[in-house]
Amino acid sequence: MLILVFLLSFSVFAQEKKDPVEINVVRSENKITANDAAIFEVSISNNQLRNTDFFIAKNFFSERWRVAAQPYILSVESGFSRNTQLRIAPSKFLVPGEYKLVIGIESRDGSFKEELLLEIEVIPFGEDNVRTELIVDDKIDPRIESTVRVELENLFNYNIDDVNIQLESDLFEFENNIELKANEKRVEKFELNFPADVKLGEYEFSVVVKTGKDVLGAANKKVLLAPYSEVTEKIFRSNKFNKNIVITKENTGTEKSSEEVNLELTWIEKILARYNIPPDSVNKADGKYIVRWFFSIEPGERVDIIVNLPYGTYLSILLITLLLVYLIFYITRRKVVLVKKIIDVTKDSEGIKGVKIILHLTNRGNKAIEKIRIIDYLPKMVAASGTAG
Repeated sequence: MLILVFLLSFSVFAQEKKDPVEINVVRSENKITANDAAIFEVSISNNQLRNTDFFIAKNFFSERWRVAAQPYILSVESGFSRNTQLRIAPSKFLVPGEYKLVIGIESRDGSFKEELLLEIEVIPFGEDNVRTELIVDDKIDPRIESTVRVELENLFNYNIDDVNIQLESDLFEFENNIELKANEKRVEKFELNFPADVKLGEYEFSVVVKTGKDVLGAANKKVLLAPYSEVTEKIFRSNKFNKNIVITKENTGTEKSSEEVNLELTWIEKILARYNIPPDSVNKADGKYIVRWFFSIEPGERVDIIVNLPYGTYLSILLITLLLVYLIFYITRRKVVLVKKIIDVTKDSEGIKGVKIILHLTNRGNKAIEKIRIIDYLPKMVAASGTAG
């Protein structure tokens, strides 16, 4: 009996040493990204001599967080413990960092109230909270206006009201402020113009995306302000009788350039053409001839292709030749032409009795000829008779 009294007294004494209600966090998942929810499992032990209902996170309000308890009302019998699960998620954009929340727990009758302090760590999604990509050509011709694009993707499920974009290099600095909606993808454009005396070479372009002092994302890329080839072409065609075609290629850039020149000629021009630089190929196409040159031209170099079509020279040679032929013909031809025709022969038993001959004399010159003497030799057996006309 004495032992029983002692044990009962010890039990009462031990019970008096315990808190009426004990609250403990028995499990926590408190490292989250801003799109996730933290999980806390809370145990409530009722050491009171009566059953009690407890309200979890009653009247909780925060602009940053949403709290859901399951169950929301926890009925705990005297001497027993029960667990509830708290699910805590951001209700707006939060930068990575450590956050503290106070969750209230109270009994239905109001005899017990306690604040539970919970710590949550918001960690980045990875390298970026706003996925950032810098889109620009690897090589840029500094003479031409270029565009740099910054592609952004908001990985948060919440709007970010104040986003600052800083794009810079040794050549320029740009800054732009925007708003990113939840999970929004967008592209920001920046136009680049370089001075005429800009130094060519490799530069690093970098972009940083911030909200306040917190970095949301970043990207960088190395870009070459490249040497460039600027080749101008001029074609000159003379209107003289001896036709000249002059094709001029000049490289005013800073880089060697490979060039091709094509010239179209007719068949007669192909025959007559003379070149200061021999062509690399001559091909017939659609009844015409395509003459091609292939060459490289260094910075500051000029190449002149001259095609001479000596119509006048060849025509002059032809005219002179025709004139000489005419003169030779004129000088050497006979000016007086005598044609002798036998028009009748009379025969008898003894042979030829007589012959009738006509002599036709023509003056082919352009002036009169006087004192012409005509001598005609007849066979000895034939005696001349008749008159001259």
